[in-house]
Amino acid sequence: MRYPAEQKSETHEKILLAAARSFREHGSDINGIGKVMKELGLTKGGFYRHFESKGDLYAEAVARAFQQMGDWMVGVAKAAPKGQGLRAMIEAYLSEEHLHRPGSGCPLAALGPEMSRQTLKVRKRLAQTLLAFGDRLSPYLPGRTPDEKRGCFTVLLPGMAGVLLAARAIPDPQLQERMLAAARSFYTKAFATEAGA
Repeated sequence: MRYPAEQKSETHEKILLAAARSFREHGSDINGIGKVMKELGLTKGGFYRHFESKGDLYAEAVARAFQQMGDWMVGVAKAAPKGQGLRAMIEAYLSEEHLHRPGSGCPLAALGPEMSRQTLKVRKRLAQTLLAFGDRLSPYLPGRTPDEKRGCFTVLLPGMAGVLLAARAIPDPQLQERMLAAARSFYTKAFATEAGA
């Protein structure tokens, strides 16, 4: 049975959004394609009408997750007082709210170790996605040149993601908050003190 292109596009989008959330919440190994398709009321066989492979879905889902994350972070920066965009992004990223919502949060904090174990082809696509995410945030990063801004991003985002990952592994809420507070202070002092940041 053939489906109209519009319906196929809508189904593709539903699969991507569900996988982006599910992978961040559960990882892709534990929560495979079958479970994502079942959640949507679709068959596992229908998956291959939309994606070449699990790696293809993974790369697209992570790209969508970074797009969602970028929308959120840019929104936070734009809502901040002039010159406080980066500070606001750091505070939002290292917040209790973000800590407790991995399914809609940063894919690097949720999937970092898993991303590094993907095939070379998938990791190349993920690297492009990550660089595009950094370029999207670059107006709020310190640095005079695109290379300086990219250098800032390559230290700032993985560092904050590591803090979030470690805090999620700790069952003590008070210790989690102390970690987040210390990290907010450190990253704000280290990166958000330039004029216009």
